[in-house]
Amino acid sequence: MTTKPIPVAMCGLGRWGPNLLRNLRENPCCTVAALCDRDQGSLDATAPLHPGVRVYTSIGDVAADEGIRAAVVATPAGLHHDHVSLLLESGKDVLVEKPLAMTLGEATKLVDRARELGRILMVGHTFLFNPAVRRVKSEIDNGTLGDLHLILAQRLSLGSIRTDCNALWNLAPHDISILLHWLGRLPDRVSARGIAFHEGHKQEDIALCVLEFPGRVMASIHVSWLNPVKVREMTIVGSNRMLTYNDVNTAEPLVLHDQGVSEVPLMDPEGSFERFQLQVRRGESKPLAVDQAEPLALEVDHFLDCITTRREPIGSGTEALRVSSVLEALDLSLKRGGETVVPQPVTEGASK
Repeated sequence: MTTKPIPVAMCGLGRWGPNLLRNLRENPCCTVAALCDRDQGSLDATAPLHPGVRVYTSIGDVAADEGIRAAVVATPAGLHHDHVSLLLESGKDVLVEKPLAMTLGEATKLVDRARELGRILMVGHTFLFNPAVRRVKSEIDNGTLGDLHLILAQRLSLGSIRTDCNALWNLAPHDISILLHWLGRLPDRVSARGIAFHEGHKQEDIALCVLEFPGRVMASIHVSWLNPVKVREMTIVGSNRMLTYNDVNTAEPLVLHDQGVSEVPLMDPEGSFERFQLQVRRGESKPLAVDQAEPLALEVDHFLDCITTRREPIGSGTEALRVSSVLEALDLSLKRGGETVVPQPVTEGASK
């Protein structure tokens, strides 16, 4: 039996929206039924390339369109709560760009409401569909690296500078979602320092974050939109081996380093081996094979499949709540000058 393509509305045609739109148009499981953006200029530039689509300047109009079954939302972060809420209440399944909302409380209400209405709510943590990120997860789980000690993440570039959120909320959701995926748990405590270099802007341009996970695993995240060179890199340090993930290096994004530090018995003057010294071990480094599939295409395809099967998606609302919990704790620490903050636990039905 042939399944009819799912009619989808693309809401938000700014920086990221066109990438989502391209993948929707290329996916045979859906048809782009409508475009929505509050900027008429963006609509005028995009609509002629997609003949036959309905054009709206209001999310409310998309919600009222009974011919639309699902919506993809890439509007400004501060509007996500209101836009997603309208779409869910109108009976539509929703894929929304990160973050789900600007507070954990608002995000929890959306997740609970989606569950009550039986709607699919998926958040665009695209890196969960990145083949390199998935390969790292596999190497961690099968013990290749040994016990994890440290994960260092850097996400730096020059722009785009946002006015609706700071660099932490704009950039760190990617690395937080990756860390939670790899480690499978929330950090015990977090701290962050940051600064807004332009007094009139008032949004922090950089953030330096520390996350302490159970099992004495430490992670750091450095985000900035004031860096001359684009950096998208993570270093994973284990007791047996180390691994570097460079998202900018598309040819060899993953390199496994057979290197580490070991405790070696040290004979004391009395002839016993009760003392130890740390010894560096330098072995070979080799790239790991990674599939070349486009993560965004995999994400869109997964969303459409979840609409059909009604199964909970990767990047579900509940997973997004965990990311929001860490983000909110880091932002609170940032506002308090680096004070240590414990992320709120995420529970089902927390807003009830």
